[in-house]
Amino acid sequence: MLSTKVFSSGDNIQNQKILCNSTAVHPDKLEEVYETERSLEWVISNSFKKIALQFPDDLLVDAPTVAEILQEKLQDCTVFILGDTSYGSCCVDEVAAQHYGADCIIHYGHTCLSPTSKLPVLYIFTKSEVDIDDCMNQMLGTCTEREMKAILVCSTAYLHAIDKLFLKLKEHYRNVLATSPVTSKNSKGNDSSEVTVITKCGRRIEIPAGDCLNDYSFIYIGSNQGPELTVMMMTLNKCRFYTYDPTERIFRWEQVNMNKALMKRYYYIERAKDANIVGIVVGTLGVSRYKEMIDHLKALLKKSGKKSYTFVVGKLNPAKLANFAEVDLYVLVACPESSLLDQSEFFQPIISPLELEIACNQARQWTGDYSLDFTELLPGSALYIEAPNFDSTNDDLADVSLINNRVRTIGMQDTSSLGKSPSTDVSLINENRSIATIARNAGEFLSTRSWKGLEQKLGETAVSLAVQGQCGIAAGYENEPAS
Repeated sequence: MLSTKVFSSGDNIQNQKILCNSTAVHPDKLEEVYETERSLEWVISNSFKKIALQFPDDLLVDAPTVAEILQEKLQDCTVFILGDTSYGSCCVDEVAAQHYGADCIIHYGHTCLSPTSKLPVLYIFTKSEVDIDDCMNQMLGTCTEREMKAILVCSTAYLHAIDKLFLKLKEHYRNVLATSPVTSKNSKGNDSSEVTVITKCGRRIEIPAGDCLNDYSFIYIGSNQGPELTVMMMTLNKCRFYTYDPTERIFRWEQVNMNKALMKRYYYIERAKDANIVGIVVGTLGVSRYKEMIDHLKALLKKSGKKSYTFVVGKLNPAKLANFAEVDLYVLVACPESSLLDQSEFFQPIISPLELEIACNQARQWTGDYSLDFTELLPGSALYIEAPNFDSTNDDLADVSLINNRVRTIGMQDTSSLGKSPSTDVSLINENRSIATIARNAGEFLSTRSWKGLEQKLGETAVSLAVQGQCGIAAGYENEPAS
């Protein structure tokens, strides 16, 4: 029997507790943590009138105080706090802000730094404490090679300390570089021929010209359990990673086998090749060029002979996607940190746009290089590869599935003659017994279902009066004899 929690909404979906910090920031530190003066200067200099404040769940305890401080100084403006975001709190919720006619957004807390396109955004990363001396002492004991090439990366909550950390590192390691977050102010790059500018995972990296990024180790300051680190390690899978968790005060070498994780993603690519009906799940409404990505995926799936449907379901959970049993596989268009889901309870795989590209674009091969930033796959971007047009008469476009050993074809198929020659269809099945009869779209799948949903049967059901029902509980109703 299938798990009922997948097919029912469940109380835990509607009545989810929000985990917030129980202790608010001390009033004396509000300016330091939330940078209220910088926010005021930004609003006044740009003449904004309606300011939306976006807080993640763990900072909601300070939201009213920060909004009150800003409103007192901005008498001619309207300051309001955005409610629960439609998707991940790491992304800027432009849709909710536009519903209230906001001129700008001030985003607080951790962010994936995904580019936006509609509203001006000011990022306030907040500031969490980090013990620099403890970090250095543990690092010196673990990283004994003083000539190693290293790149310092800080989670957004610890970016305020990156300069001090970098200076400390330079005292002991010669070949150390520091990254900076990619924002509108520094996204144009450096034209100097002495450095190579690389943008990865929302970070701007400048390495000496001629150096290879894979020769560097990364020193990450932040939680070693968060999605940001996972995305970095998947994207930069040929680099070694050291992490220091300021909360746990632990410095360690992350010896995670990324090859095993990548092979799991390759399995999903094979599932995508076998899929005939693919669902495109919209996981963001704020990341720049997401609509262009959806159109790109639709065109790619059509070229490869697959049927696609687009789903906008808000925050994902297994119950929502389980309603569409006809879909063989889903591709999620979302920010990098929201793209890697725990798929243990989902009935169908959920893959990234790059994985679908590898499955459907014959010009793109699996090399082990990985990216969760879908904007890199679009025309004009570094990883864009145009998909070739398929010739349905080419026999070379058929191969064998590595999962079920069945023959599969690639490219658009001529379905105009399907069903006109039953003998031809039968002979094909007899010659290729491993080929399964499958539905080509949701309508065909629905016609094969034994249960197609509730049927109203209007005009066929006799109208009856409402009568008094039974009273009591299932263990014993009032009209039943007492045991």
